[in-house]
Amino acid sequence: MTIESAFDQRAAAYSDDWHVRYAERLVELAGPSAGTRILDAATGTGLAATAAARAAGPTGHVLGVDISEGMLARARRSAAAPGIELVKADATALPHLPDDSFDLVLCSAGLLYMPVGPALREWRRLLKPGGLVGFSTMREGYPVAARLFRSHAARHGLALTDPATPLGTPSKCRQALEDAGYSPAGTVTETIRFSRSDLEHAWTAHTQGAHHDALTALSPEQTETFRTEYTGALTSLLDTDEDHVLDAEVLYAFGRA
Repeated sequence: MTIESAFDQRAAAYSDDWHVRYAERLVELAGPSAGTRILDAATGTGLAATAAARAAGPTGHVLGVDISEGMLARARRSAAAPGIELVKADATALPHLPDDSFDLVLCSAGLLYMPVGPALREWRRLLKPGGLVGFSTMREGYPVAARLFRSHAARHGLALTDPATPLGTPSKCRQALEDAGYSPAGTVTETIRFSRSDLEHAWTAHTQGAHHDALTALSPEQTETFRTEYTGALTSLLDTDEDHVLDAEVLYAFGRA
């Protein structure tokens, strides 16, 4: 299964409340003003694009790109602001867009699923001099439900890496921005709260996200055993230490072109 088809499958249930808050907070911190030209890379269901378009107003413009047609279909139905254009494209390679096209590039959570260096360098090309890039990511080791998933995967012979590792600390965010030619403009560390209903989708999110290829090594029977063990352990942990499971540390990082 490709990452494109995985997100096509996830599209129907993707806009959980925490995703909305996560995207809107990134836009709030980036602070686009009226008339801003914005690229929302890996726009998904258009959550950050919608918030950015509201801030940029009728004189601004938001281009949302995503590799998943399923996600874009959701975005086209739900994007709640004018001035948004949605295009199916790989956010790490946008040769049809000229240099210096945007004042702001946003990427809410999407860098977990793409090569960091090539993505940031492509967005650097697209930014006007002095333009801002802003992205969000989980701090390394979060969310706890994902850490639990990886530990249970190991019991079935799957050595899964933490997809947050490349950008999972403020210093790693800063280094990635510098390596791609930006002047780092600050990293904000905050905590975001999941709901119990968000975690009802945890198994789907992990098996149709960054780890979708690794799970093909398991038989259907092994996969079902894994699912039963993991969901049972997650429920048990929620019952005994809810705050630990539902609170996740996140990073919002910014750089100037």
